[in-house]
Amino acid sequence: MGLNAVVYRNKKHLKLGSDENAGRLIPATGEVYFEKNEVSRKYRTRIYAAEYRIGNVAEISALREEVLRLVGPESNILKKILSSGTHSGDVIPADFMPTLSAEIGSLSSATGQSEELREFVDSLKELVQASEIEGNPIVFV
Repeated sequence: MGLNAVVYRNKKHLKLGSDENAGRLIPATGEVYFEKNEVSRKYRTRIYAAEYRIGNVAEISALREEVLRLVGPESNILKKILSSGTHSGDVIPADFMPTLSAEIGSLSSATGQSEELREFVDSLKELVQASEIEGNPIVFV
């Protein structure tokens, strides 16, 4: 068990063509889903604009300790992303991306980062960028 973060591709960017009416939107997450399996399979690999496996509970705990040491306890990354390894269903709204992006910048310039933290920060940058492009939140699954 672990935690992943995704940004769903905006429905208008999916280019559904004749399947346009088959796509159902979940407004809170931006997820487009299809009730028919054959249509769902057709778009399965295209529904994510970005996807990242943050890790299992132990990996998240290690990242949390490192972020705490580098940027302190008031970190939004700690509160919204690394708070636990089991917060599937939570979202970070698209309008929060500038705040998150600024903190990612501070974290990426901190010295003494592990390779795991550098990978995490790079992936967060990709998630934030995808959120800004798609207009959808970061969703934890």
